[in-house]
Amino acid sequence: MFLLKNWRNLGNKTFTHFIFIACLYVFFLYGYAHAETKPIGINAKFPDLTFHDILSKEEQVYVGISGNTGFSFKKIPGTLFVFEVFSTYCASCPKNVPILNNVYSGIENNSKLKKKAKVIGIAIGNNQKEVESFKKEYKVQYPVLTDFNFASHKALGNPRVPYTIIVRRDARGKGIVVNTHQGIIDSAENIMDKIRDFIQCDPSLLKKKKALSK
Repeated sequence: MFLLKNWRNLGNKTFTHFIFIACLYVFFLYGYAHAETKPIGINAKFPDLTFHDILSKEEQVYVGISGNTGFSFKKIPGTLFVFEVFSTYCASCPKNVPILNNVYSGIENNSKLKKKAKVIGIAIGNNQKEVESFKKEYKVQYPVLTDFNFASHKALGNPRVPYTIIVRRDARGKGIVVNTHQGIIDSAENIMDKIRDFIQCDPSLLKKKKALSK
C-alpha cells in the first residue's frame, strides 16, 4: 500500500511537470510566432550584446574573457565572428551543429585564422542547464551563450532560428554584419570561404563591399 501510494505520488508529480513543460513550450511558440520579425541584415551595426554565462576555463580562453562576472560583445577579442542564433526547442537547429563544428575545427587548425575568427552559439530562451544538455547530446564543440530573457534575440530583430550571422570588426573596432543566413547551412566549406574572404578584406571598405551570396 505504501509503495502504491508513493508510485501514485511520483506519477502525479511527473505528469504535473510534463504539463508545465508543455505549457511553457506552447507559450514560447505563441510568443515567438507573434513577435515582430525584422532580423538584423548585412551592413548593419552589430549590437553590443551582454552575457552572464558561467564558462569553463577552456571556453574562457577561446572566447577571450576572464572570470564569469559578465561580458559584452565588445570585450571579446577577434576580427571575425560566426554567431549561430538558435534554440534548444528548435527541431531543425541541430542540423547546423556538425557543420559549425567543422567550421570551428577548420579555424582552430588554421594558424592564419585561429584567434582571429570565432564560432559562438546564442541560445535564445534557454538556460545554462538546457544548453549543457543540448551540447552533450549533439556534441557541440564551440561555446554557446544563453539568452534566457530574449534580450539578445530582440536586439538582433527577433530572427527565426536557426539564423547565422557573420560579423566583422571595422577600422574603429565596431562590429558590422557582413553576411547572414536563414535556415540550414549547406556546407562548412561555404562558411570557411566567407571567413577567409572577410578576414582579408579592408575593414574600412566593409560597407562598400557586396556580401557574398548565401
